[in-house]
Amino acid sequence: MKRLLTIFLLLLSIHSLFAQKRAAKRIIKLANQEMNDFRYAYAIPLYKNFLQRGWSDSTVYFNLGLCYTKVNQYDSALKYYILADKLGVNTKNIIAEMQATLGYYEEAKKGYTYSIKNGKTLLAESRLYGFSNIHNFIADSIDYEIFPIKANTPYNEFNPVPYKDGLVFESNRVASLKSKNKKRRKKITSKEEFPWDGAGYTSLYFIPSTKNIRLDSIVMSNWTDKKLNYPINDLSRLSSNDNRKMNTFYDFKTPVYNDSIIQLFSNEFDAHLNLGSISFTKDGKMAYYTKNQVKSKGVYQLEIWESRLNDGKWGIGKKLFINNPNFSYFHPAITPDGKRLYYVSDEPGGIGGTDIYYIEKNEDGSWKPTQNAGREINTEANELFPTFYEGNLYFSSNGHPGLGGLDIYKIDKNKKGGILIKNMGYPINSAKDDIGFSVNGNSGFFSSNRYGSDDLFAFDYKKSFVKITGRILVDSNCVASKKLYLYQKDIAGNQILVDSSVLDANCNYQFTVRPNNEYAIVTYDEMGNKYESDLNSMGYVKTNDTYLKNATLINIPLPRKVMEERMAKEKALQMAEESVMAKTFKLSIDSLKALTKDYVELHHPFDQVYVVKDDLNNYYKIIERVKRMKGKKIVIVSAADCNGSFDYNENLSERRAKRIYATLAKLSSNNVVIRNVGERELIEACDKANNNKALQQVNRYSYVFILDK
Repeated sequence: MKRLLTIFLLLLSIHSLFAQKRAAKRIIKLANQEMNDFRYAYAIPLYKNFLQRGWSDSTVYFNLGLCYTKVNQYDSALKYYILADKLGVNTKNIIAEMQATLGYYEEAKKGYTYSIKNGKTLLAESRLYGFSNIHNFIADSIDYEIFPIKANTPYNEFNPVPYKDGLVFESNRVASLKSKNKKRRKKITSKEEFPWDGAGYTSLYFIPSTKNIRLDSIVMSNWTDKKLNYPINDLSRLSSNDNRKMNTFYDFKTPVYNDSIIQLFSNEFDAHLNLGSISFTKDGKMAYYTKNQVKSKGVYQLEIWESRLNDGKWGIGKKLFINNPNFSYFHPAITPDGKRLYYVSDEPGGIGGTDIYYIEKNEDGSWKPTQNAGREINTEANELFPTFYEGNLYFSSNGHPGLGGLDIYKIDKNKKGGILIKNMGYPINSAKDDIGFSVNGNSGFFSSNRYGSDDLFAFDYKKSFVKITGRILVDSNCVASKKLYLYQKDIAGNQILVDSSVLDANCNYQFTVRPNNEYAIVTYDEMGNKYESDLNSMGYVKTNDTYLKNATLINIPLPRKVMEERMAKEKALQMAEESVMAKTFKLSIDSLKALTKDYVELHHPFDQVYVVKDDLNNYYKIIERVKRMKGKKIVIVSAADCNGSFDYNENLSERRAKRIYATLAKLSSNNVVIRNVGERELIEACDKANNNKALQQVNRYSYVFILDK
C-alpha cells in the first residue's frame, strides 16, 4: 500500500510538472505574440509572470530588455539585458548603450572597448570617443537656459514645431477637450490605447501662443507595468486569435493633468491610429506629416502625406510618391521655400538603422528621385527627427559621439566647405533621448525623455564668457610688462593662439575665454626659453550675470641651467657676454656696442626678410668689407616688431638673421654667428610703436657687429 501511495504521488508530481510546463509555454507564446505585434506594454507582465514561476530563459530576459527599452524604462531594460548576456545571448553593444543612457559612462566605455577589440566598427569607435570626452559636450552648458512648458503631462509630448504665434506638437494623451474641468481623470479604453506603451495613439495638438507657457520645474512621471485583472491561468487558456478579449484582462492608466492651454490642431487631418511629425513651409500654406498606413503584412507602417491650407482650412491629404507599403517613411522636414523635403526611412539600401533622405522639387513642382543624405550624416545606428531652421539642418542620432541615447546635432561647414556634425551639447542633450529641435534667433524648443516621459522644453541662448584673472611672478619677483600668450588645442591637437595679455604693474593678467575649456598660458624668459602652464576655465562663479575665476599664482623659476647651456653653445658670443657681465644692458645690441664701434644697422619691411631700400647702401658696404676680412667674429642680431604671435616673431627674426648669414658666411673664413631676439628686445615699446609705422620699423632691425677674435 505504501509503495502504491509513493507511485501515485510521483505520478501526481510528474503530472503537475508537465502541467506547469504547458502553462509556461502558453504564457511565453502569448508574450511573444504581444511583442511581435509591437504591444510591448502587454508583453512585459506576461514575460515577468513566466520568470516569477521559477523558470529561467535567456530569450525571455532579452525580450524583456527589448520591451522595457521600447517604453523608455532603461534601468529595467539594462537589468534584463545583463541577465541575458550572462546566459550567452549576444547583446552586442546594447548593454554599453543602456549604461551610457543611464549615465554609467565608465561601464559604457569598457563595453565599447571590448567590442572594438573583437571587431572594430565606426559606430563603436564613434560612441567610445563620445563617452570618453563627455566634457566636450558640457563645455557650453551655461550658454543655454531651459524651461519645461505647461503643455507637459504624464503622457508623451514631443517634436515641438513653431506655427504662427504658437506651437504644434505630438502627444499620446487621451483628452476630452470639451470638458470644462481643468484637472480630471482620463481613462483609456481598449479602443483608444496604443499598446506599444499602454498610452493613447498620438495626435497633433496646438498651443495658440507661446507667451507665458514656461515653468520653473517639471513633474517626474513614474512608469507602472500593466497589471492583469484576472488569474494568469485564465489568460493562458485564451486562443492566439482572441486578442480583443485579451485587452479586457489588463488595467488601463488613469493619469491626471491640465490641458486647458491646448487644443487639437485640426479636425481636417484624417488619421488611422497615430498622427504626428508635422512640418510647415514658411508661409504656412503647406504641411507635411506622418501617419499610419493601412495594415500591410500584419504591420501598420508609417507614411508621409501632404496637405494644403485653403481659406483657413486644411485640404484633403495627399500621399507622397516615396511611400512603400513594405517600409516606413516618417519625420518629414520641409525647407522654408518648400523646395527640399527631408525625411526618415527604414527602407533597405541605407547605411544602417533608420537613415535620413531628401527629395527636391523640379521647376514644374514635381519631385525628383530620392537621395540618401550620405555617410557624413547617417550611421550604422538610427538618425531621426530632421528639422530645418535658419538655413541649418538639425537631427537626432544615437550613432555619432554624444552623451547617450539620441542626441540632437547640427550640420555645420568646416573651413574647407565640408560637412561638420556638431553635437548641440548639454543641456539641450542629455544621457536620454533628445529630439525635435527648433530655433528662432536666440530661443527655441526641443523635447526629451530625460525625466521619464517625453516632455517639451523651451530654451534661451546667450553666448557666455568667463573672465580669468591671475598673477605671474618670475623667481618670486614681479616683472611688469611681461607678455603672455593663451593657447588652446584644436581637434587635431595643434595649439591655436586664442589671446595675449601684458602683465600690469602688479604682475596681474586677465583673459576672457569660453567656459569649461582647457588652455595653456605661455611666456618667455629673456633668453627666449619657453615657459608653459596649464590653465582652465572651469570652477567659475557667477556674480551679477558675470562669470569669474581667480586662477592660482604662477611662479616662473629662473632657468639658470638652461642659460648656462645656451651660453656654452654660443661660443662666439662668450667673450662679449663675459666682458659686460659687470654692466646692465637692456638689449643684446647695447652689450655688443660696448665691445665694438664697428657695426652696421639694417632694417626690414613688415613681415619680410630682405633689407629696406634706404639701408641697402650700408648693406653693400659691409658685404664688400667682409670679402677682405680675415680672422674676425661677425655677430648678426636680428629682431621683429610686436605684431603677430611670439612664436611667429621668433621665427621671423631667425629667418632675417639667416638671410644675412647666408650672404656673409660664404664670402670669407670669418666666424659668422647669429642671434635672433624676436620681439623680446624692442627698441621702442610695443604700445607706443603700434600706432607709429616709423617706430615699428625701428624694431625690425638687424645689426652686424665686427669683433676681433
